[in-house]
Amino acid sequence: MDIDQLLTATRSARRSLDLDAPVDLKDIRECLRIGLHAANGSNQQSWRWLVITRRPLREKLAGLYRDAYLGKVGGQLIAGLMPSGTPEAKLMSSTEWLVENLARVPVLVIPCYEPTMPRVDGDESFHLATLYGSIFPAVWNFQLALHTRGYGTCITTLHLHHEEAARELLGIPESFVQGCLLPVGRLRSGHVFAPAPRRGIDEVVGINGWEGARPPTPNCGKGLPASRIAPRSASA
Repeated sequence: MDIDQLLTATRSARRSLDLDAPVDLKDIRECLRIGLHAANGSNQQSWRWLVITRRPLREKLAGLYRDAYLGKVGGQLIAGLMPSGTPEAKLMSSTEWLVENLARVPVLVIPCYEPTMPRVDGDESFHLATLYGSIFPAVWNFQLALHTRGYGTCITTLHLHHEEAARELLGIPESFVQGCLLPVGRLRSGHVFAPAPRRGIDEVVGINGWEGARPPTPNCGKGLPASRIAPRSASA
């Protein structure tokens, strides 16, 4: 797969998962091996990745997930109440499909991380950035590796509303933080992701400040002074 295609077309997989296709745990281990090459705070590698395959455990986690979701939407599924065919209805339908089927997804992965740096007053932003900045680069690597092998997943966080119940269920030590929950399965046969719509770069990038000038349009070096063009290596 082309690198740019991999980076732009690795999408959240819910309905596109084949719930009946077997998952090879050797593939999951290899994808995790690749994922764990990601950067993390001070290279502490204070990870513990929980790979949940037993149906009773998946059902209990799915129950926590469903309870948290219903608590956010007033106690009932709402996708069917939304105007049919709208982007919002499609998103909610996909979201609620996972609520209803999470227990059937063959593998659930929960990355955990143990913060190692001592806390000081006023360090909340630093602490959170270091903590989650040590989890999600590896999560993204894991997602990319899964995609190249015909698997899909998506980042979910609803179960964290019941983090302590999940901690007790899985025996997670108090010193570890759960980052998210990743439902993993094979993609349906023939399913190919396309890049998702994204806001234009001019809308989201400022140069030298919040209201800074728009970034220049990429032109692969055309028209730039020679001093601004990086030389290509012989192996490029």
